[in-house]
Formats: sequence, structure tokens, C-alpha cells
Amino acid sequence: MGLRSFAMLIGSVVILNVGVPAVASSQLKSPPGGTTPAGALFDRLNSATTRPIPQTPAPVAATPSDTWVPDRFIQVPGMDSQVLVPGHWERRLSDHQVYTPPLAGRATNGDIVNFPAGTQPPVNERQAP
Repeated sequence: MGLRSFAMLIGSVVILNVGVPAVASSQLKSPPGGTTPAGALFDRLNSATTRPIPQTPAPVAATPSDTWVPDRFIQVPGMDSQVLVPGHWERRLSDHQVYTPPLAGRATNGDIVNFPAGTQPPVNERQAP
């Protein structure tokens, strides 16, 4: 290979290194007034994922139908000591009536007292469990 051929090869490489990146970068840019045909897919995807979330009205707070009644001591007629009634859920039936599940209480002397399931006033309006 002669010196002249070598110089032409070097010159070609330099021209390609200068010219090709400009052509390649121009293909990455969007044409004025829109995107490339392949970019339309990405534009639709972008608009679908960045549009605002539709607003729904806030839910109206309903009165909970179940109420937690924590452990408590009560005085049961006919017993000398108080009875520990375990915590339980009561289902609200109306403003002045709830359903109470069957419960087993324990008196301070160790006796077990069974309370049957049934309807009764809410816990703040009654003496029994």
C-alpha cells in the first residue's frame, strides 16, 4: 500500500467520523411539527399513562354495623364478685339494639358464667354483657 493510498484511507475515515454522527443524530430528532411514525406509539403510551385520574365522589361514611367491646368487669345479679366478660364484636341492629354473641365470663373467684347470644341494648345502655 502506497503512501498516497494510505492518506486517502485516513482521509475517508476522518470524513466518515465527522459526517456519520451528524446523520445518525438527525434521525433521532423529531421532525418539526410531529414525531416519527414509530414515535406515535410512544406518544399514545405517554398520553395514556400521564392523563389525570378521574375523580370519584368521596364515599359517605356509614355507621359501622359491628362494634368492638373490649374486656370489662360487670356485676351480675346473684353473684358476690364481678365477672370478666371477654372482648367481642357486637352487630348493630338499630340505634338501641345490638346482637351479642354467646360469651363465657369468668368471675373473680374462678367460676365460669355463660351468657347466651341475643339482642340487647348497646353496651353503654346496659348492665349485662
